[in-house]
Amino acid sequence: MRDGLSAPKYIKLNIFETTMQRAISLQINKYPEILKTITQYNKIVNEHITKSFELKTNSKNKLHKALYRETRNKYPNFPSALIQCARDNAIEMLNGNKYKKHTQKRNDSSIRFDLRTAKVFLKSGQLQLTTIEGRKKYKLNIPNYFAKYFKWKVKAVTLGVNKKRLKLKVIVEGNLPKQAINQEVLGIDLGINNFAVLSNKTFIKPKHIRNIKRRYAYLRKGLQSLGTRSAKRKLKSLSGRERRFMRDFNHCLSKRIVSMNYGSFALEGLKGIRNGRKGKVFNRMRSNWAYFQFRQFLTYKAEDIGKSVVLIDPRYTSQRCSKCGFADKSNRNKGAFHCTTCSFHNSSDLNASINISQIGKILFEQAVVNHPIVTTNEGVSSLHSDTPEFSHKLHPLEGSSCHKRLSIAALWYS
Repeated sequence: MRDGLSAPKYIKLNIFETTMQRAISLQINKYPEILKTITQYNKIVNEHITKSFELKTNSKNKLHKALYRETRNKYPNFPSALIQCARDNAIEMLNGNKYKKHTQKRNDSSIRFDLRTAKVFLKSGQLQLTTIEGRKKYKLNIPNYFAKYFKWKVKAVTLGVNKKRLKLKVIVEGNLPKQAINQEVLGIDLGINNFAVLSNKTFIKPKHIRNIKRRYAYLRKGLQSLGTRSAKRKLKSLSGRERRFMRDFNHCLSKRIVSMNYGSFALEGLKGIRNGRKGKVFNRMRSNWAYFQFRQFLTYKAEDIGKSVVLIDPRYTSQRCSKCGFADKSNRNKGAFHCTTCSFHNSSDLNASINISQIGKILFEQAVVNHPIVTTNEGVSSLHSDTPEFSHKLHPLEGSSCHKRLSIAALWYS
């Protein structure tokens, strides 16, 4: 490609998926046989991790041959099906941590059951688990708001230790609702100066969030400097409050956005945005930025009502003019956008959200009949010559050596 730009990588996803998964969070009492099973399961996982490093392999088959008989002899009462779950868990942890030496599980860490070792009957509130003392039955207290999942198919169960009770998560799978007819796409530009700017000219200011975070940071700093018993008790009581506040904010904001009259929502794919060091103050602000949690909430809330979320390549969305398509670094000056070609003025964040909306609309239209597009801005415009409201905006100006052609890569979520 010209101007030193290379074609971006993209992930091709199945856009014809008809199912979605949800996690139901429940609690049960701390039964002794379950606690023993959790502890022994995690020990077996760690033994598989150690053996994997010794053999220098991440093959499930090789680990099974090397350890299965030995584990059965060492733990004769431990169910064989859970040994296989522990082996698979060990390999997934190693792959997730890129085979780092420090990979280990705590004795009270959560464990996973498959459909052979756990049965959940949501409607009747019954749980059957394979434990170290055999197959056991337990009664579940299922809230009424989970009733809509009673007919869904149970796919997996995870069990962990909480302070007072055991945490039970049931993964269920059901059919996607009928897709929304509305094909309008709302562009959402996430940032630090403005938490979110929508292409319909809605600004979500971060002032309240910053005030709350600064207050908690100030309290933690003062209490940590004291170091007394009462200060440590206070720190413990403050633990999790800031996280719960941010979670509530993201829930409320995503619910508000999903209720808007749009059929799809376009966001930037910000994977790896926290890489690199840019100063103490900026790094602290960036680490407190819960953009991924917001995206998760927006995605599953949109799925529930037949809407969808599109992720686009974030490159040049802030430098490109949403009116004429000219992209250059000089167009943007902090929070202001001024196109050096057509003299278009706007907020830089609002201009970016409009660009995101335009690209998202093209991908939304093409995804149902094509794989994700990896092309030049010019190529996208030619594909949509029948939609003049977008073709003139996406087509770059000719005759300038400094302008860049925008490359598009997208992840499509049904």
